[in-house]
Amino acid sequence: MADETKSGVTAQIRVRRCYGCGAILQDQYPEEKGYIPPEKFLSEEETLCQRCYKLRHYSVYKEAPSLNNEYLTILNSAKENDNLIVYVINAFTINGSIIEGISEHLSDNVIAVLNKRDVVSNLKDEYLLNRTEKILAENNIKVKDIIILSSLESDNEKVSALSEKIEKFRNGKSVYFIGVNQVGKSSLVNLILKNFVNKTDKMITTSPFPGTTLDVISIPLDQNSFIYDTPGIENPSSIISIIEPTLARFILPRENVKAKKESLKPGQSLVVSNFLKIDLLEGKKLNLTYYLSRYLPVKKVNLTKADSYMNELKESSSIITEKVQSYDDLSTTNLIAIPDKKNIIRVYGLGTFVFQGSDQKIEVKTFKGVKVLLEDE
Repeated sequence: MADETKSGVTAQIRVRRCYGCGAILQDQYPEEKGYIPPEKFLSEEETLCQRCYKLRHYSVYKEAPSLNNEYLTILNSAKENDNLIVYVINAFTINGSIIEGISEHLSDNVIAVLNKRDVVSNLKDEYLLNRTEKILAENNIKVKDIIILSSLESDNEKVSALSEKIEKFRNGKSVYFIGVNQVGKSSLVNLILKNFVNKTDKMITTSPFPGTTLDVISIPLDQNSFIYDTPGIENPSSIISIIEPTLARFILPRENVKAKKESLKPGQSLVVSNFLKIDLLEGKKLNLTYYLSRYLPVKKVNLTKADSYMNELKESSSIITEKVQSYDDLSTTNLIAIPDKKNIIRVYGLGTFVFQGSDQKIEVKTFKGVKVLLEDE
């Protein structure tokens, strides 16, 4: 794809984008999107634009769009023109990367990218591929291919292979990168750009998509087609869409997640900050293996002392939501273990808890709307 005879994005354009909002970084116009001071612009380090830096430090954020009429305008444009859609999925939270009901708005030309593979290095590619296929099928999302990719990769064979797939399936038409917020979509686009060369004088722009107020980065591939880097969309079933944005970076890991273990007796709880509480109400001891971001405070407590611990947490940790004052503020999901099977509790956007099922009765408390799923293997 780096062949000069092929169309694509110029090798001379080195796109650097804000990792907060995805805006193209520039140091000339302080009032426009993507501005950073000249001294930072010269640095090769990943950075935030000045707007996102201020927003992050003053805790003011623009919400991710939902699957509303404006976002559907973007998807329907791709569908009507049979454009290629690249659906980006976070390998750490595959379920949390799927938008319920999105399938009917997708074109028939879709490939999926399972991104951030390095975060779940304990899992085999075959397992990840099979599980992704299963979840896509359950949501009636038909894809022509699934590519597994590490967020740490740059000019390697997998990125080049993905670039080749894009060129193959787009059939000379535009490409839409879509995904929920925090799946690494814009960073992935940056990697892809390195494998394209340009045959057009058109400029990279950030502007509202026609008929919407949603900003989309338009990257010219040739005179008639573009890569569209769309805004990250909200998944209402994921904790990422509910928690304060300042806390999202502590929840979704950026490095390999290592398994941790804890045992619960009846009457004990495992609490994850004040985001989640898992109570063993009855049954055999619960030997949990869990996979969470290393930044999250996790502790075993007695059921009766959970709120006392929360009060201590408010004094000792900054990774705590202001939306919850007591674990009673959280919504409850009651689970009955599947006997003689490996049970997996998936909390969308947050993490995974694995145990051997017998006669356990479990209560899971987390934010209202966040999906809690019990599976067996």
